[in-house]
Amino acid sequence: MISLAMIVRNEEKYLDRCLKSAALSVDEIIVVDTGSTDRTVEIALENGAKVFHFEWIDDFAAARNYSLEHVSGDWVLVLDADQYFPEDFSVAIKEFTKVKTKRAGLIEIISRYEQNGQTMQSIDYMARLFPRGAKFEGRIHEQLTPLMPTVITGLRLLHDGYFQTDKGVRNIPLLLKALEEKPDDAYFNFQLGKQYRGAEEFELAQQYMEKAYELLQGSNPPYGLEMIVELLEIYTIHKEYEKALELAGNESGWLEKSPDFCFSIAQFLLEYAIGTQDFSVIDNIENSYLKCLELGRAGAKEIVIGVSTYLAAYNLAVFYESTGNEAQAKEYYALAASYGYEQAQNKLEATI
Repeated sequence: MISLAMIVRNEEKYLDRCLKSAALSVDEIIVVDTGSTDRTVEIALENGAKVFHFEWIDDFAAARNYSLEHVSGDWVLVLDADQYFPEDFSVAIKEFTKVKTKRAGLIEIISRYEQNGQTMQSIDYMARLFPRGAKFEGRIHEQLTPLMPTVITGLRLLHDGYFQTDKGVRNIPLLLKALEEKPDDAYFNFQLGKQYRGAEEFELAQQYMEKAYELLQGSNPPYGLEMIVELLEIYTIHKEYEKALELAGNESGWLEKSPDFCFSIAQFLLEYAIGTQDFSVIDNIENSYLKCLELGRAGAKEIVIGVSTYLAAYNLAVFYESTGNEAQAKEYYALAASYGYEQAQNKLEATI
């Protein structure tokens, strides 16, 4: 038996979509409401959920653990209301839960967000399918405990709750509380840095990202690469070229593995060339974008969707256009357009 366990509050915009996408995959739906004032509870009941109530105490783990107290399945699927399965994964979920080995299933989560006026998508993996008996810890960005082996399930969720929505109003105070309790927690420092960057509070973003990076020296957690890329991009925004160069040099091993790192290097070098009028790095800019595409062809994983395909191709085309290489610019606009990237298609149509 598989139980879906959720915590919700004022999710009438998303909840029906989420529950309907999971209905065929689970045998029981547990919804814990933390104080909704809209139709959230009604929608949950309409979808056959058992609804419980929990007084919100600024602690996501506490609320999630309360939901886990009410499940009766041997396996638990945890979703947020603003997530949904884009297709029927019921067979895959049931096959995964047939294995008796104690393990947690990692689900790919594709999140849509807005950055610099452009719609972007990122990929993350979270342990959200696991045997009953596990719990969560952490006031926010809660993690599964006890630690158990994780396996990529092949399941995929779409997530759009952060798109054109400012959740920093909720998240930042909780992260600050979490850091009062654990000031040297690298993960909380990293998450707070991300929230401040999203709020365009770049000085605070840099402060917490630098602290996270310092705390992580000698270790390589799953979020380590994302933290390095975020810090490099923050240095680029602040025009802190010396710090960016030092970070890039210290983490140069990622050049052969990560299209996100290569893409950020290219963006930094472009800003550096413009800001310092030092054009000796021009070849490195071109090579960094080309490396993104090479890694993409080799199947390297992305954090931000497109950095190894259409975003790299489009930025390379812009680079070639700015340096007067119209033939190669058109070639890479066409490559970006072949992935369905609308901005590239518009550029091609404008030149015809």
